[in-house]
Amino acid sequence: MRTFLLTLLLPLAAMAGTGDGSILLYNDSIHILTATIVASDGSYLGQFTIQPGQQRNFTSNLYPTGYKSPGAPDISMTPYTVVWQCPSDDVYSQNTVVGPGSLAKASLGFGPMICKQKQKEQKQAPASTIQKTK
Repeated sequence: MRTFLLTLLLPLAAMAGTGDGSILLYNDSIHILTATIVASDGSYLGQFTIQPGQQRNFTSNLYPTGYKSPGAPDISMTPYTVVWQCPSDDVYSQNTVVGPGSLAKASLGFGPMICKQKQKEQKQAPASTIQKTK
């Protein structure tokens, strides 16, 4: 019986979590922030808008694929960089060297940690004042 359970659970234990790069994103500021996750090779992995006091889990599959492309860098995806942006598109802070299994907090990054008020778009006058006549 013990051998049966061992042979049944061993493949599941071997696959559990070894190929996943998971980080926890926590917005501990008073602003709505967008967290952009970038791999160590500079590639974009995703982004999430997170409310103040909320958290979000980001998981990236680190299993190798069979796809080979010429000129592709042979660089690890980790550690990640998390860029926290304000609604006005200004950078709030940046967490560098975020390893899998880590917690990335907006207040622990490098940056101004200030959000400016978003500028309202001003309506411009039309380019022409010519009116149609019948």
